[in-house]
Amino acid sequence: MTRSIEDLSTLLRPAKDMLPEVSDRATAVAEVTSQIKNDDAARALFTKVCRFETPFTASWVHGPGDDSPYLSLELAAASLDDDRYRALLAEVVLSTSTSIPYDYRALAAERLVRIGAGEFTGALQEVVDSYTPLPNRSLQAKIAVPTDGIDHLFDIPETVTGRLNLLIAASRAKTLESRHMLAVRVLANGVVPAEPVGDAERLILEDVRTTMVAPSDYLVPWDQEFPGENGTNLTLAELVRITLMCGEYGLPDTTVRPILVDFYRSVLRTCGRSIIGLAAGVFHVEHGTLATPSYYYQGRDAILGKGCVIDCVGGAVLQEGSFLGGGYMPILIHTHKHIRKGGQAAASERKQILPCIFAAEAGARYPMGAIGLFETVDYLGKETPYPGIRAIPHAK
Repeated sequence: MTRSIEDLSTLLRPAKDMLPEVSDRATAVAEVTSQIKNDDAARALFTKVCRFETPFTASWVHGPGDDSPYLSLELAAASLDDDRYRALLAEVVLSTSTSIPYDYRALAAERLVRIGAGEFTGALQEVVDSYTPLPNRSLQAKIAVPTDGIDHLFDIPETVTGRLNLLIAASRAKTLESRHMLAVRVLANGVVPAEPVGDAERLILEDVRTTMVAPSDYLVPWDQEFPGENGTNLTLAELVRITLMCGEYGLPDTTVRPILVDFYRSVLRTCGRSIIGLAAGVFHVEHGTLATPSYYYQGRDAILGKGCVIDCVGGAVLQEGSFLGGGYMPILIHTHKHIRKGGQAAASERKQILPCIFAAEAGARYPMGAIGLFETVDYLGKETPYPGIRAIPHAK
């Protein structure tokens, strides 16, 4: 029996772990596929699902497919004719939605290259031609920033609404950047610039599993600037500190939480189904004027548990299904070490650091009971106490 659109919407809404309470997976897949094949309204609804629109951002169809990372893309390929399938893929790549994970866009772009962009070539070219890159803060501007002697100071909106607007604006700006990068690659028939591949880059490439991604897509430019209040700009480093230190971002609020999730998805390009728990997060603090780009990659189903924080001055790669801490236990993953040579003042440690990359391999678990500080640099060239958790030397 054909379901109504309301029934189909209800079927598509549950998260992966809640689907068994509504239907078994095989039956649900068969029903969704049948509807998409035969009903224009169902196809329109499914397009909304593939754009990760509310309330389908965590839908079970975005879970793993049989042969690919996302079932929803498999269902689209199996249920739509070539023209409709091309249109859906192009819409995902071209969409300005901040909710679509970067890896999902990249997988859609890879499939679009295979079947050809067709009539969407012009729209892709327009994205390329109209894009204006975000600026980076200059050395002169950083020197002029006020300081209390340790941390530099910046203007933070007084209201929650003002602080949320900062994240919304940054998410939109980075989404435009992401779709520009992928549009360029689609128009080049999937050619991605070659890059040196070290341990960190290899972990990213083998995990994300799409030819449309370069490891440097996850090399975060912490000096990149975004619009602030009253004509001032804030760097990405400043924005992530705001998200960690302002209390509203640690709440499961129905307004705040989706904005924060979109921020991490678009600005840090966390993969679909990855989770950054309540009161958890990522930060980067300049040491003097130093804000070297560093990797942050969080794969599908990877979890940064409640209360767990990663310092990204060195970098971090969390492969698929890895799980760090949780349960509000205070854990700091530290990715650089301060160095003081003999005879130097203690304060000199601030500007002399040894960075490295924290890596959690697929399925690795940093146990909840291991509270406190994990000094990643201490494990360079050594085994850590936790299987799959290791330190990678920072590329020179």
